[in-house]
Amino acid sequence: MQELDLSERILGDILDNDVPFGEALRKVFQANQPLRPMRPLVAGLVGCELRHHLLFRYLTEPLEGYEAADRRVLALGLGDLYFFKRIPADDMKAALLEKLGEEKMTLATPLIEKAVDPANYIPPELPKSSNKYLSLRYNTPEWVLKIWEHYGYGTTYKILKKNNRPLINAVRVRTAMITPEQLMNNNSDYAKSPIKDMLFLGGRTPLRKLPEFLAEQVFLEKLATKKIIDEFKVQEPSEVLLFNGNRDSSILKELIETYGSSIGMNLGVYDLQKYVDVSRMIRELGLKNVNFFAGDPSALEASISRPQDLVIAAPDSSNFDLIREAPDYLLHFKKEGMDELFAEEKAMLEGLSQYVDEGGIYIYMIYTISKKEGYATVRDFLLRHPEFKLVKEEQLFPFGELDTALYYAAMKKETPLVKEGVPAEAIAGVPAPVASSMSAEAAK
Repeated sequence: MQELDLSERILGDILDNDVPFGEALRKVFQANQPLRPMRPLVAGLVGCELRHHLLFRYLTEPLEGYEAADRRVLALGLGDLYFFKRIPADDMKAALLEKLGEEKMTLATPLIEKAVDPANYIPPELPKSSNKYLSLRYNTPEWVLKIWEHYGYGTTYKILKKNNRPLINAVRVRTAMITPEQLMNNNSDYAKSPIKDMLFLGGRTPLRKLPEFLAEQVFLEKLATKKIIDEFKVQEPSEVLLFNGNRDSSILKELIETYGSSIGMNLGVYDLQKYVDVSRMIRELGLKNVNFFAGDPSALEASISRPQDLVIAAPDSSNFDLIREAPDYLLHFKKEGMDELFAEEKAMLEGLSQYVDEGGIYIYMIYTISKKEGYATVRDFLLRHPEFKLVKEEQLFPFGELDTALYYAAMKKETPLVKEGVPAEAIAGVPAPVASSMSAEAAK
């Protein structure tokens, strides 16, 4: 069966060479036109295995005499027999027999027979509230569950259930070019969202193929990102600094779309070459008020000449939202690199703080569900910087209305008068009146 052969090849590329799912598919189908009709079925077979990878690894590991290649082909077959169900069962069994041989097929028979009863996929001796059961049921490593369990079992369970469902895309409408109403009239796959000027996009047609996306009338955006930027919007003649460490450019585009030419914007990234779409957007809008630069968020003296009214730190993170978007996301996630990631997040938060003007707002916005990346990082920062006062913080979850894994904290930098309690007269150079003993005692 050629579809199974191709699926085995692609799965091997993902697991052995750390190649992302989409890229592994492109390597096989993009340059080979005769194979393209098989792409949907092959993508479904591989995607199904990836979405249940921990379960299949657990079930096939005890099979004696099985090599890695045997376990993979059996996992692909079980994925179709258990969940995907696009190939007739007899055809799949025959294909597995041809690849595995009679002896190995006999060992696999008990697993194949489970296809008639989904309740038996996971061994019944595992308690349903255990991390092991949840890991196998929802294809989430136990180390991730230990991060989420700080929010309680109920919250963890709701996150897992939501991650098991397809991601619903949300798009930001560039209202100077087209209105949300026009888009909904033109395409019934668009639907209203709870956030102004943003729409949900359903349907089977990928966004990248829609004419409004090609015309740059819309771009992918998270509902929560726009909500936060709207909530803390500043007015003329303010100046804003945003440093984006995320791999996508949506938050940069959102700031440009929100402010246009009304205020000064300083947009920082680590590498300009990764955000050519942002450079093009600035150029096409003819914006002269935008300073788009590459740098280190801890040392921006060459790019930022004065304190800012609004500063936004948006570092890269564990990005657990991507679990719904990429079935192999956690397979490629480098757990051992998390300490380095945490250090980068803290360094950005610390580095950008020096550019916040007195009375200005400082927002730390990170796409994650991790107290260490969110609450703990901000608590540590506030202990070191008493000049900042927490205004608002919130952890958003993918099962909430905004469909996003995101933590944010908004802090205000207090003026020296508020921070130190220094009398205004003393600041102005006028001697402060001497308090009476009674008033001094009362002040205590």
